[in-house]
Amino acid sequence: MGLGSSWRVVYESYRKIVEFYERANLLVTFGNVDRWRREAINLFYQLDGKNPLRVLDAGAGPGNMARHIRGQKYVVALDATVEMLRVNDVADDKVVGLFEYMPFRSRCFDVVLAGYSLHAAVDFEKAVAEFSRVAEYQVVVSIGKPDNIIARGLLYFYTKYILPRLACIVAPRGVCDEYGKIFAIVKSQMPNSATKRIIEKYTAGLVFKTRGLGGVYIYVAKSKR
Repeated sequence: MGLGSSWRVVYESYRKIVEFYERANLLVTFGNVDRWRREAINLFYQLDGKNPLRVLDAGAGPGNMARHIRGQKYVVALDATVEMLRVNDVADDKVVGLFEYMPFRSRCFDVVLAGYSLHAAVDFEKAVAEFSRVAEYQVVVSIGKPDNIIARGLLYFYTKYILPRLACIVAPRGVCDEYGKIFAIVKSQMPNSATKRIIEKYTAGLVFKTRGLGGVYIYVAKSKR
């Protein structure tokens, strides 16, 4: 499951917002965007305890997730958006591609990272299966959908009416309008409990947490062979 036919709309949005991506994200998450990335990476270190050498940054964008991996590392950035890869100054190699059809050998990475990108998968389960195939560990922060109906309603209201207006504080109107499409992304997601059940099919030792009233989930796990 995923965005299906609306994926192209999301792709165009990422292409247009690249220049303002991190500033707008910082504002609309009330300063938590990087905090949640760091939390996911720290959970990984608690689970594995060592620095990974071979890192796949899936949906890498500017490389903000991979920046938090400590020590020596070789980073491959995968993104469907050429414009995002162009501004990525973290990766050693850059690959244009999709989560569901990764052009990599099985288990060629120590860890796959996905910072605010897995929600854009066309086929969520196939994407998670590919994560499990190519990497030993998975570290993900993504937009989710609360199971609680009240929290879901609040998130819908925020993403439809408030979030685009906040983005307009730091981005021109044409760009901040693209943030209005996050409402469509949230509505297209499965509830977090269903998302967790799919992840459990392909991982072991799963740590799954929600943040922002369930509008964001974090998971760290070891991939099943």
